[in-house]
Amino acid sequence: MRSLTLIAAAGAFALTACGGGTPAENSAEALDEAAEYSTPEAANVLENQADEIRDRNIADPAAVQNALQDAGNAQAGAANRQ
Repeated sequence: MRSLTLIAAAGAFALTACGGGTPAENSAEALDEAAEYSTPEAANVLENQADEIRDRNIADPAAVQNALQDAGNAQAGAANRQ
């Protein structure tokens, strides 16, 4: 399940990266899109990181990758607690 979330998130990022906004806005939008397909735990991480990218105008693609990794970890942690 974790890999499916990350694949969906990566796909959403690839599609949104072609958007017409700033790099920061495109990255944030991709994370918001990925959050829609994620577990609540992962979605929370992705949405928070999207807000931070917008607020701080972060254009570094590593911020998206880090958010996806953190979301995967949050999702895996939630699955392990069940």
